[in-house]
Amino acid sequence: MTTTLRHHLILLLTCGCVFFLNLGAARLFDEDEPKNAECGREMYERSDWVVPTFNYELRTDKPIMLYWLMLSSFNLLGVSELSARLPSAIMATITVLTVYQIGWRFFGQAVAFWSSIILSSTMMYVVSGRISTPDATLIAFITLSIFAYIRLQPVGEKGWSHPENAAWPKGYLPANFSGYVLLYALMGLAVLTKGPVGFLLPCSVIGLFLMCRGPAPHTPQDLSWNRPLQSANELVNYLAAFIAPSRFFPALWAMRPFTILLVVGLVALPWYVTVGWMTNGAWLEGFLGGHNIGRFSSAMEGHSGPIFYYVIAILMGFFPWSVFLPVTLYLAASQRHRFEKDNQGLLFLLCWAGVYVGFFSIAQTKLPNYVLPCYPPLALMMGWTLVRWQEGRLTLPNWSFTWGARSLIVSGVALIVAFPIVSQLLLPGYWAVGLVGCLPIAAGCWMLTQNQLMNRKQILKGIGVCSIAFVSAVFAGVTPWISQAQESSQLGLSASRLSESSVPFATYQYFAPNLPFYAERPVLRHHSSEEVAQFWKEHPEGVLCVRDQELSQLDDVMPKDVVVVEKIDRFLRPHQILLLKRQTALPRTAAQPTSETLIR
Repeated sequence: MTTTLRHHLILLLTCGCVFFLNLGAARLFDEDEPKNAECGREMYERSDWVVPTFNYELRTDKPIMLYWLMLSSFNLLGVSELSARLPSAIMATITVLTVYQIGWRFFGQAVAFWSSIILSSTMMYVVSGRISTPDATLIAFITLSIFAYIRLQPVGEKGWSHPENAAWPKGYLPANFSGYVLLYALMGLAVLTKGPVGFLLPCSVIGLFLMCRGPAPHTPQDLSWNRPLQSANELVNYLAAFIAPSRFFPALWAMRPFTILLVVGLVALPWYVTVGWMTNGAWLEGFLGGHNIGRFSSAMEGHSGPIFYYVIAILMGFFPWSVFLPVTLYLAASQRHRFEKDNQGLLFLLCWAGVYVGFFSIAQTKLPNYVLPCYPPLALMMGWTLVRWQEGRLTLPNWSFTWGARSLIVSGVALIVAFPIVSQLLLPGYWAVGLVGCLPIAAGCWMLTQNQLMNRKQILKGIGVCSIAFVSAVFAGVTPWISQAQESSQLGLSASRLSESSVPFATYQYFAPNLPFYAERPVLRHHSSEEVAQFWKEHPEGVLCVRDQELSQLDDVMPKDVVVVEKIDRFLRPHQILLLKRQTALPRTAAQPTSETLIR
């Protein structure tokens, strides 16, 4: 068996464990996942491939690509949690295999393999591959577009992107028009997935790399990042030359901006124009104005944070490999000049990660998933660091390795100790979840033991196995178990069991996105007792959800024969949610309620 084939088989097996194992067992998790899945279900219900709706109202949060993929899955497998999540799992696997190709072209097969293993066993990336959100699809198209650029660059004796006698900047871009078309068409698919960031940020990555490769004009020495800067004065001179129009505009023009607009427009505009026409511009106004400009300029839905928000978010999301992340970034930036063949690849990865973290750090709305497209370059840099260390060509500071091992042990102990306490307060009966902390403890102990034996080759294998086992246990084992405790999915399933989909379903001062998906009908949202009185008058056969502490507010408007047919504890919150129905409207097959279930 060739090395390439063996690597791909291992990666496919790993993706099968972390992305596909028990994929449909967990119920949808509020908030975003059921919104996307329900939107796809409603479009499937009415055979509509253009206008997205949630709870049977226009939804302007996301473009169409995820819904197209879910519609294809629903038509093939029917509506379920599995079919809603399957596109994300497939696209996450495509990204892992693409990262392997990028790593191979930059640094060789060993780095390519371990970079892909690292990416496929980080917490936040695995989450994106197991939920029905557009993140995994966006990452896949962005990574594919960047790979298209990388693939068009030469690999010579000096490594990747060392064209002989090439003029800057055209020598660092596709040599023919078809290369540009492929590159920007993939970005167009990203625009159909998440909007303008689908081409603006990948183009910024390539543009920043071009500016880094170009000569620094009007300076007495070459400051093109081919060597480390020696003084603060050199840094000032470099920055002044770097942002000069004589560097920026040639790089921009060489990328063919009119070709970008043409190709991206041909791919994405037909749907944008169609949905704008069919909704009289309402979708375009809501998406482009509210969910793009609005999210960048102001914190929406309370999702704000300090400038260093994503430093913390990435350290948490990259767990368990995040223990190597600080030293990885330091070594990739400071030591890349020592590795002639790896130099330009590392520079490109630093540009890739830097653009995404920098852009979203200055945006006002902040969410951990916004910077997920920088996980592939971070995994590639970490793969390079660990493999070069394993080969003895790079030195990891002893403190960083010891700190990383002890951090894993402390994290595992914290899970084992803290989760039974949390379970006692918020999730009774789920204390055993903390046992997954044994795996980080095992990884940390393995690191310390093998380091004392100076056995570097075995260290990576042990960490890789423990990381894959950890994320698989969390998302294929623990998550489906915990998801059953969500009251919203239980309420929706109960409403579906108690009445036909044509029977109105309403809530009073309570709502969860899971309700319409599992009830398979629109959910009417009421906020006053007068609205509830009107609901019972117009829909005596209807079903109503209300929190137990607010039931007394409806005493004056509640019909005498209303009964509590379901009491469900809230998920991670105090109190209960009550499911109410008139006794005369209960199905004949339903158990007759006892006197304790009567409202009066």
